[in-house]
Amino acid sequence: MNNLKLTAIFACVFMLYCANIEKENAGSTTNQTGGSIIPSAGTLAAGVSLANTVIEAPGHTGAVFYDKAKTTNGVRGGGASAGGMDIFSLDTPAGASTHVVLSWAGRKIKNGAGIDFIVFENAFNISGDPATRFMDLAFVEVSNDNINYCGFAPDYTNTSETTYTTNPVFWQRFAGRSPVLYNVDTNNLNAAQLFQDNDTNYEPDLAGGDAFDLDLLSANNYYNTGCTVALRDELKTNGFSYLKLIPANRRINPDTGAAFVKDGTSTGPDFDGVIARYTE
Repeated sequence: MNNLKLTAIFACVFMLYCANIEKENAGSTTNQTGGSIIPSAGTLAAGVSLANTVIEAPGHTGAVFYDKAKTTNGVRGGGASAGGMDIFSLDTPAGASTHVVLSWAGRKIKNGAGIDFIVFENAFNISGDPATRFMDLAFVEVSNDNINYCGFAPDYTNTSETTYTTNPVFWQRFAGRSPVLYNVDTNNLNAAQLFQDNDTNYEPDLAGGDAFDLDLLSANNYYNTGCTVALRDELKTNGFSYLKLIPANRRINPDTGAAFVKDGTSTGPDFDGVIARYTE
């Protein structure tokens, strides 16, 4: 987790701590690896499926922001102008926490009408301005065998792609763009509210986070992930079982031949969880 996020987060931690500690302890389980208290997933609304199994998390240590359980224990966003604390961090440009792979314990995530799933990272508005955000961008890819993956062909469209911008409009089809408004303890939205996106900008209106639609899945195999047209069509038609998250800065921007640029204070994206709409 980067210093800018920590500054914003710890400014509100004391006030939140007293209000939430009793609730969190009442619904928590002990993480034996790190000895810390990990809140439970909370009560999810009908029609909401939380990714509940960590398949791969090479950076897991069980301590602080490197506890993989925090990706599956419920989404606890900090709101539009603050990051949350219930997160698992990936590292960029170096470090052991290279990626995380999640699943829904054997269920498939299907392609339905509108948004199919939402990835919750830890972005937040700077000085309350939605066009100026702290962001830790990431690639989102899906698979049925955890070997061959297809993604959404994210594209950085700033005039100079070697210069970083805090405006999310230039970061299309990445995760890590949008603040997390959803909080299973304090803002436990129902399914209709969670997946509402009236302006179709893939930032859910009430939940925040970054929305993805399998209809927009790409057959691009630029990163040698095993994607083909046939696999893309299979995933769109029959759904997926595994979801992988990778820091964008670990990938090469095909437009520049260099790694995707990042915020100068960023040390990697911090994930709170993933929820899906249609499962089988």
